[in-house]
Amino acid sequence: MNGWIVLGLLSVLSLSVLTWFVRSSKGLWQIAAAAVLLGMTGYALQGRPSAPSSPAKSLAASEVGATQLIDIRADMDQSFGGAKRWLVTADSFAKQGDYASAASYIQSGLRSDPKNPDLWSALGLQLMLASEGQMSPPAQLAFDKARAIQPKHPAPYYFAGLARMISGDLNGGVLLWEKTLTLATPDAKWKVNIETQLKAAKALQVESAQTQQKS
Repeated sequence: MNGWIVLGLLSVLSLSVLTWFVRSSKGLWQIAAAAVLLGMTGYALQGRPSAPSSPAKSLAASEVGATQLIDIRADMDQSFGGAKRWLVTADSFAKQGDYASAASYIQSGLRSDPKNPDLWSALGLQLMLASEGQMSPPAQLAFDKARAIQPKHPAPYYFAGLARMISGDLNGGVLLWEKTLTLATPDAKWKVNIETQLKAAKALQVESAQTQQKS
């Protein structure tokens, strides 16, 4: 993909440049995933803007990206009290890249509180991170559990949308993020962040349409 398109996206985002970390560079959809996965903090091409993109780092290797996703999920948590003692420790493991220990710790919490949607959402995210951003069947099951317990919990919709984008379905991801925003309370800490991500994702849709028209 031409680097000038990437520079245009960075101009739209007006945010800092970071290393992009999707597993492989396969065109607009993967670049879109890289951009949104870091919470719209951006990504960088190495070399000249007109040069082809270089191989990307995996999600699991990106400590910065994982930390931002964990923080977004924490802002979406809806229950307070017992779940926090499990989530604080699990998040600490995850921010060090130890997703297996994080998931195991959350599962311990679920054994004592099996109907906690925040724990199920957190488990889903840890399983996604362990799968380099893919919505594996166990991750899907965890998010489904969270949504069944609390239908208006935003995290399952947000991360399902993220997984759609990583898999190449930008349009499906945008729809799920729009759904996520309908679940925001007026004082939701995460609302502005997701609005920014959604705006950038829609900019990518326009960029994609223009690119396809020219090809």
